Amino acid sequence: MPKPCPACGSEKYRIASLRAGDSLPHRLLFTALRCRDCRERFWIFSPFKIALFVVLFALLVLWLVWGNPNHQPSLNASTLVRADQRFTTLSSRAKNGDADAELQLGKLYANGEGVIVNDREAARWFAKAAHNGNSEAQYWYAIALLEGRGVVQDYQAALKWIEPPARRGNPDAQFRLGQMYRFGTGTPADKVKAYTWFNLAAAQGVDDALKARDSVVWQLKPDEVAAAQAEAHKISDAMVKAADTAAPPQLAAVPVLKPSHSLTTSPPASP
Repeated sequence: MPKPCPACGSEKYRIASLRAGDSLPHRLLFTALRCRDCRERFWIFSPFKIALFVVLFALLVLWLVWGNPNHQPSLNASTLVRADQRFTTLSSRAKNGDADAELQLGKLYANGEGVIVNDREAARWFAKAAHNGNSEAQYWYAIALLEGRGVVQDYQAALKWIEPPARRGNPDAQFRLGQMYRFGTGTPADKVKAYTWFNLAAAQGVDDALKARDSVVWQLKPDEVAAAQAEAHKISDAMVKAADTAAPPQLAAVPVLKPSHSLTTSPPASP
């Protein structure tokens, strides 16, 4: 049964246009009407709008729960127990000076696995493992120093810590060290050294290093390229010898790729 006009009681009305001052609840849940007799404007409840709103809300909830590609199911109790046990075990070993446990504990804090993400604690454990000679920890501690993540940013200290893992064959460390020499981060810019480290990292499949190496080469003289390649061979040979005397897994020889001269673009400006 039509609702009569609240002003005159007439049942003759039409749908009225919305106004800028109409509230959001009225827009979403009601329909504006205009009485044809007295011109009074009033609102009536709209079941259609309510039903549409409920359907859209339900679809949104379903998408957030099931359709979102970033959605991850909640951890079950057994997973949480295992994560807690792992954290407890690593903490015990790390407190006794186990460098690998210190590294793994740092990763837990960095990634928020079983604990709340804590960059300061991650850097602290990376530093402990780095001082205890763990090569991977030295790399991650260097990155923390380079980015100022959990520690005071210190480019020179980052350079100090990133070179040992680079010399031991860590391709990511080699690439980042090349970047530091290329742009003069924590050290005077040195394109020859940058090329050397890019060359080593590119030989291990780091695509960004290959691109950087082939960009830097155009800024070097032929004798500088030759010197950089000779140094790369020297470092690679040292890595092989170190692997031969170390316990397995052995580190394979790192082939040094020569730069591609197929580029036709002009060399980039020095940073």
